Amino acid sequence: MKKRRTKAMTFMLAAAGALGVSACTHADWEGIAMGLNMVAAETAVTLTQVPPYGCGFNANRDPVCDDTGDGFADRYADPAWDYIPGYSYGNAPLIRVNDYGEVFRYYGNCDCWRREPSLDTYPK
Repeated sequence: MKKRRTKAMTFMLAAAGALGVSACTHADWEGIAMGLNMVAAETAVTLTQVPPYGCGFNANRDPVCDDTGDGFADRYADPAWDYIPGYSYGNAPLIRVNDYGEVFRYYGNCDCWRREPSLDTYPK
């Protein structure tokens, strides 16, 4: 007797679910799809493993970075500021200026930043 109630209950739940799904309009399905797309975009960032405090690429080939050091991406990278290994920067030299006006240039042959005193721009 108990199995019959379980089967009957399962059938009623399935029927209610089918009835609910059939009542959805095209706009409802578009909304559901958009919501699922947003969740997929978020997990593409947060579930991507990158070097701690480093940058890399997620499954969609978008550059992402880890700011907390846990090895998982926390945000999308900004190629104008973040160094992303394997990212094409074009012919422009990679230069960064710190808060003291000291300039550092990136050298790809050693994968390092070196001080470039000739380009220093001290604050006024």
